[in-house]
Parts: sequence; structure tokens; C-alpha cells
Amino acid sequence: MNPLMQEELDEIEQQEIEERQSFRVTDLDSLNWVFRKLAAIEAKKTEVNKLAAAEICRIQDYQKRELDKLARDEEFFRTHISAYASMRKEADPKFKSEKTPYGSFTLKKQQPKWNYDDAKLVSWLEFNDCEDLVRIKKEPAKSEIKKMFVVTDSGEVVDPNGQVVEGIQVEFRGDELVIKPEV
Repeated sequence: MNPLMQEELDEIEQQEIEERQSFRVTDLDSLNWVFRKLAAIEAKKTEVNKLAAAEICRIQDYQKRELDKLARDEEFFRTHISAYASMRKEADPKFKSEKTPYGSFTLKKQQPKWNYDDAKLVSWLEFNDCEDLVRIKKEPAKSEIKKMFVVTDSGEVVDPNGQVVEGIQVEFRGDELVIKPEV
């Protein structure tokens, strides 16, 4: 950040609360002054974000290295538990679980998993006259609705016959103020 921007920020910090409350933009000079302050704030935010991003990357790299190492260690031990469970199940087909003071494991029977290729399945169902097994998602065509219906001053939407369309309420909003300080 350049020294002029830093000077602008220092000036902001020196202002007392009473001055801030009584300050008003009254002419082009005061508006220009406000934009200089906003530009200095934006420059400082950029500087802070850049520094924070560098530190975040460094910390995330550390986190990734440590978690990867721990994941390898965890996988090593889980593999050994799995081998032990398989050995016990082989020796005793009714074996289900083991418990220790530091943890336990359980063998659970699982239901078969069905893997679907939706596009192929829908084509097959339609080809083989099983349309009742295909769901059709219904949703309003919003862009066509906006073209076909009219909005009243109260925010209600009416069809060409003047009947109120249920399920739509239009919210009138004021202008949005967009402030863009030059940085």
C-alpha cells in the first residue's frame, strides 16, 4: 500500500466519534474526500487479504501433510483390524464383534446395493412399456409465465382474463446503490 493510502487510513482512525456522526457529504469536494477514504480502505483490505491468504496457504499445507500422515497410519491399523476380523470370521462363522477397553468392531450384514444408470434405465423402461415406473418432475415455466401474465400495482399477478394467479407474489424493490471506489 502506498504512503498516501496509509495517510488516508491514519486520518480515518484519528477522527473522533462525534466528528463521524456529524459528517455529511455536501458537495463534490467532500464526496471526493469520501471516495479517497474508501479507496484507502479497499487498498488496506486487499493487503490484509493477501497476507492472510499467504498464511492460510501455509497453514493448509501443514494441515494436509499432517492429516495425510495420520490417514496412512490409520489405514495401516484398520487393515490389521480387518485381517483379524476376517481370521475370526473364518474360524467361527457366527462371529460378529469384538470389544476392548479402547474400541470395538462389529461385522454387519449389508443389503445388496443397486447401482443405476438413470439414462439407460429410463430408455429401457420406456421401450418396454413400463412408463409407470418413470417419474416426471413438474415445475412452472417461469420465463413463459412472466411473458404471459401481468403484474398489478399491488404485486399480484393476473392472467389475460383478469383472474389472480395463485402462487406468485411480485415484490417491488427500490434502486440498489452500487458504490465503486477507484483503487
